[in-house]
Amino acid sequence: MVVVRWRAMSTSCLALVGAGPLPELLLQRFSKDVADLRGSTQITAAMNDDPDAVLSDCTSRTGLLCLNGDAARLLPRGSSWLEALADWRMPTLLLALADADGEMPGHAAAHAALCRQLHVPLVGLVQLQGHWDASARRRDGLPWCGWVPDTDHPRHEDGLDALVERISRGRFTGQVARAAV
Repeated sequence: MVVVRWRAMSTSCLALVGAGPLPELLLQRFSKDVADLRGSTQITAAMNDDPDAVLSDCTSRTGLLCLNGDAARLLPRGSSWLEALADWRMPTLLLALADADGEMPGHAAAHAALCRQLHVPLVGLVQLQGHWDASARRRDGLPWCGWVPDTDHPRHEDGLDALVERISRGRFTGQVARAAV
């Protein structure tokens, strides 16, 4: 079992980052929903934005940084957004898009491993959409923080509420048994 404990870092901002391809509209809607429920600011950044400028601004604000694009992609300066998140000690939550049947593409595990290698303060992963398969999530050994189903799913609001409560209390354990919903 993987256990991740989130301790307050030098910022009160939390980065939401896609673990693999994530539709921008889905990421923006999810980030806005979480920010609205938390009563916090949504800060949006794109791959072509300067990570140091954005993250410097985040240190003076409370909110959610929603990063559009592939955070692992090398930037023209020779580093990536993930490296910048590690340098700035920005607590990061990876968002993984599941297949409809609940299978998780390898992007989630690859991004989690890269975060560990770069020393990104990874607070966990959230499964977006698809079917939640608790036994499969336990087997993959990743620090899952929960599941937020699609907006038309009857448990969508429950998943959002549980995740926001965990964010607000800093209660990220990565234990599937305590996953949102």
